[in-house]
Amino acid sequence: MRLHRSRSARGTWALILSLVVTAILSFLPTSSHAAVDWNEGFEYADNTALKATWSSSCTSAQHASVMEISTARRFSGSKSLKLTYIGANPALTCFIDRYFPVTETLYTRVYVYLDGFSGNDTGSKMFFVGQGNLYPNFWTLFIHSTNTLSIILQGAVITGSASLLQSGTIPSGRWVCLEERYTMNTPGVANGIVQTWVDGVQHHNRTDLLLRSSSSSTKMSYTRLYRQHGLGTIYFDDYAVSRSGRIGCSGSAPASDTTAPQTPAGVTIK
Repeated sequence: MRLHRSRSARGTWALILSLVVTAILSFLPTSSHAAVDWNEGFEYADNTALKATWSSSCTSAQHASVMEISTARRFSGSKSLKLTYIGANPALTCFIDRYFPVTETLYTRVYVYLDGFSGNDTGSKMFFVGQGNLYPNFWTLFIHSTNTLSIILQGAVITGSASLLQSGTIPSGRWVCLEERYTMNTPGVANGIVQTWVDGVQHHNRTDLLLRSSSSSTKMSYTRLYRQHGLGTIYFDDYAVSRSGRIGCSGSAPASDTTAPQTPAGVTIK
């Protein structure tokens, strides 16, 4: 009987210890990442293959000169998307679109490499998130040559300077992990959300935005990669979207990515 009671006691204590450990772990952050709708590594054979997945406005000549699949740099795999900016020339505007199921909240994660790049006062566009041609929608871009990370709330209820959110800069000459979150507000209520993180450090953190009017039901259904205005080169790699949660950064750049950055030309931005 004593042996039986001893084993029973040990079993009880083991169960209690297990429950305590489980409770403690439930309060700790985990390393698991949200489920993604897609993670684009741009590992396409050529620009024609890219256009089979992404809807594109780019002509063949534009793909060859300002937006193209490239082996010059990569964060992972062997290729990335290279965007070449050649000044304030709308005639060479070029963009590609990819869709996801309609959602009120979207998280994105992309690796960005600014190579001798500088924005200009017109605004150097990089990303767009929205639903068709409806408002509101969101632009990620640089304004001025400081490469200030900027979000424009296009067509939001709030207008003017309140619709331009600026916070920090994107470093040049290395791969940078850029994460973004967009959540539409309850129609007519100022509770919309825009958040950004650069290499895991939060920049934007707005949770009080009046984006949709009380009569608006606009959501988000696609993202657009955009090349317009600016000077220099930007590379994109490992671009992922999720409707369920923050995706997170996957690690540091491969050691073999040793291509020297271009030397910026002496350009005056007016």
